[in-house]
This record gives sequence, C-alpha cells and structure tokens, in this order.
Amino acid sequence: MTPADVVAAFESYTAERASAGVMLARAVTGISLTGRTVHVIVDPAVVGMDTVMFQSLNVFDNLAEFMGVPIAFNNDQGERLRSLVDAVATALPDGTDLGRLTTGEIYQIGTGQPWHP
Repeated sequence: MTPADVVAAFESYTAERASAGVMLARAVTGISLTGRTVHVIVDPAVVGMDTVMFQSLNVFDNLAEFMGVPIAFNNDQGERLRSLVDAVATALPDGTDLGRLTTGEIYQIGTGQPWHP
C-alpha cells in the first residue's frame, strides 16, 4: 500500500458518506498524508454554513473520530491502513483544530479493544 492508496481510501470513505447525504463528509475539501498523519480539511462554507452553525450540528467532540473510520476496525483495509497511519488530524481551512486522534485511539473507539501494533 502506498501513500496515495491511503489518501484514496479516506477519499473513498468520505465520498461514500457524502453521497449518503452526511453533512460532515460533504464539507470535506481536502485529504492528505504528511508523514504518517492523515490531514483532513473541512470547510463549512461548502455546505452553506458558518463555523458556529457547523460546530453546533457536529455530533463529534473530535471530528477525527468520524474521519478515522477507515482505520477503526479489524478488517483487511483497516489493517493495511494502520500500517501506514499513526494519526488522523482534522481542521478548518484557516487551520483551526477540529480534533486529532492516534491510530490506537481510533481503533479502540471502533473495536472496544486496545490496538497492539
């Protein structure tokens, strides 16, 4: 698996959720991999909201929980992605932090089990 494959997996997840009408996914404007961290940029203006309204409708205290789903479970894709990803970080276009979680934290949220790399 290459860094481009990692980005493609996160983009595919986001596109699938956006096509299902999920506002959070529709607001994603960029996904990149820097080092071993997936960076996700979320722009509320894309879905016609300001930041305050967007945050009031966001059910996640840490948006990395939603964006980390591709690495959250004990399946083939998750295992491959976790081998290349140490964290997921989310932010607004101006750099305002929307949350960051490590791979281990995301895995524990998804499976209820500690992750042992």
